[in-house]
Amino acid sequence: MHEWLFRSATNADIGELVRLEEEVERALPSREMFAIDGPEFYEPIIAGAGHILLACDSRGIAGVSVIRFPDADDPENLGHCLPLPLPHLTRVRHLESVFLRPDCRGKRLAETVIRMNLDHTSASGRSICMATVWPMNIPSLRLHLGLGMHIRAYALKYGGKPRFILMDDGKTLSPGKRAITVPADDLAAHERLLGEGMAGTNLIRKDGTYCIEYRTILT
Repeated sequence: MHEWLFRSATNADIGELVRLEEEVERALPSREMFAIDGPEFYEPIIAGAGHILLACDSRGIAGVSVIRFPDADDPENLGHCLPLPLPHLTRVRHLESVFLRPDCRGKRLAETVIRMNLDHTSASGRSICMATVWPMNIPSLRLHLGLGMHIRAYALKYGGKPRFILMDDGKTLSPGKRAITVPADDLAAHERLLGEGMAGTNLIRKDGTYCIEYRTILT
């Protein structure tokens, strides 16, 4: 069984973080899946505008979870995509990214490091968790939906890349109504259902195609 050492990132780790991001991007089947961040992104998070949790082994950094606390007036605060009222914008925390060294995949490390980082930041007052996922990044969709997040909006982010906006704000869903199932790549159908106030709640495989199940949000 693999043993990891978990610790908070410091400025001394930034160079290795960037190198690991670049290694991860080179191994991906599509550049749409992942947006690389530079040192200027990590520095304020390490200084207190969030938290970066590292999983390390004898080879160095094996996995990374980045959580950021955006200001309410930050145009990149994902709460603006819904939109959330001003008091709620101050409670948003972004699950900005999770990435692993390629040899560390398949060990549930991504879920572990995110959950530990969520626990670490739970006393921050940032009780609304939000994240973005490329609609065809099936592993990331499975991961974030498994964390209890729901697809709540669709937007073009990071220079025009299509992204689902996921959120966990404690809202419950209607169990009594039949779910509506939509192929993951049917962006027009996602926009329509999200515009009607529904939420994507589950990832299933139907007739060989990955699909999202939508349900009504209870207010």
